[in-house]
Amino acid sequence: MKSYFVTLGFNETYLLRLLNETSAQKEDKLVIVVPSPIVSGTRTAIENVKIQSYRLHYPEPEVHEIKLSDFNTTLSQILDYLLPLPEPIISDLTIGMRMFNSLILINILISKKKFTVYLRDEGGGSTVISFNDNAINALLRDYTKEEMRMLDVIKRNNGISTTELAKVLGKSEKTLLNKITELKKIGIVTQKGKDRKVEITPLGENAMKLIEKKLTSSVSNLQKCGQKASPF
Repeated sequence: MKSYFVTLGFNETYLLRLLNETSAQKEDKLVIVVPSPIVSGTRTAIENVKIQSYRLHYPEPEVHEIKLSDFNTTLSQILDYLLPLPEPIISDLTIGMRMFNSLILINILISKKKFTVYLRDEGGGSTVISFNDNAINALLRDYTKEEMRMLDVIKRNNGISTTELAKVLGKSEKTLLNKITELKKIGIVTQKGKDRKVEITPLGENAMKLIEKKLTSSVSNLQKCGQKASPF
């Protein structure tokens, strides 16, 4: 089972496309949160979703009105409907009001639930961007000094063998293989070819940018205090 958590505007096309592309089943959950009061165009779109959901055996939509107020009050209302839902959460931030989609994204992120979010080309193109909780967790993870040094070596020697990596880091190859397996699970490194050489993934490149920025800030703060610092 999976849960769809979306808003809706005057057009149900993107929502029906999302349900189709993600193989929605009748036993899944479909929760639609919309600003209160519901305007006529949105009400028509909701009715169309109900008709198509019945015809195509998609989950029956649950519609909840949200009174837009200050940040915390609005956040609380949305969380009340999001938190009880089974994981994973699936959402499309191309549907409905941009402000409402921003609130949905914030709620999904702070809920700590497993999720996949889609973004589509609103100009009518075919481009679809998606990301999930694994990617966000990898970017926000607090990497250990040992992990940061390993990633730095891999980045500087992309395509390095585990034997070479162990030699550079002064670690046993068995210890490194365990750590590489862990980093592969979160998607920031990969192994390719019959030699299983280690490479940084595009997600890993972005994680390294954030790590380097954090280290630069730390070094700068230490220097201001008159202390010597090494990035790794």
